[in-house]
Amino acid sequence: MGWDLWLFYEINTHWTCPFLDRWMPVVSHYHHFQGFVLVGVLLLTIFGRFRERCFLGLVGISLVVGDMGVTDSLKHLVNRPRPFSVLAGVREVDEGKISWSDPSRGPQGRSFPSGHAANNAALAYLANAFYGPRMAWVWLWAGLVGYSRVYLGVHYPSDVLAGWLVGTLYAWALSTGAEYAWHRWGKRLFPHFFVSHPRLLYAREKKRGETKEEREKRIG
Repeated sequence: MGWDLWLFYEINTHWTCPFLDRWMPVVSHYHHFQGFVLVGVLLLTIFGRFRERCFLGLVGISLVVGDMGVTDSLKHLVNRPRPFSVLAGVREVDEGKISWSDPSRGPQGRSFPSGHAANNAALAYLANAFYGPRMAWVWLWAGLVGYSRVYLGVHYPSDVLAGWLVGTLYAWALSTGAEYAWHRWGKRLFPHFFVSHPRLLYAREKKRGETKEEREKRIG
């Protein structure tokens, strides 16, 4: 696809600067945030309410089912090499160093779809499904992570777009399935929790006007 290659080179070689060279690897690599994530998960597990624990559980399931199942299966099926291993003139941006691609090394890795993009899109979808519009900023984070994967030279734009789509789809499937299961069996298995949480997912309360009967009752 011509647009895919054109946009890849624009992001990777033209729309660059020292600031992005420094911070795009930080955004892209999970190990920079592992400590914060582990502390956050621990705090939510200990002090969080029922909804927080359900959210964490679905995020964990999405990582197993999505990343290790769906995404990895697609990677092996498509078997698309990473751009830095087959294209000339690719900036390989890593922490503290920048090098140029050498296609003579031969094809390496599996590029399609992007697992990072899928994981973060799934996280964004689930955060919004559980907590509503106030978590819309997580989509911006997912977008930034996806952009960083192209900037570093490890994915094509189409890999990232496919990752966002795949992650959103399996997160939707998981959250929809969880909501259905909760409605079907939650009241019987967990009656105490079901009374205070008849829904797992976020539901905006519809505003309505005061009825005539309610007004008369209020006035007395």
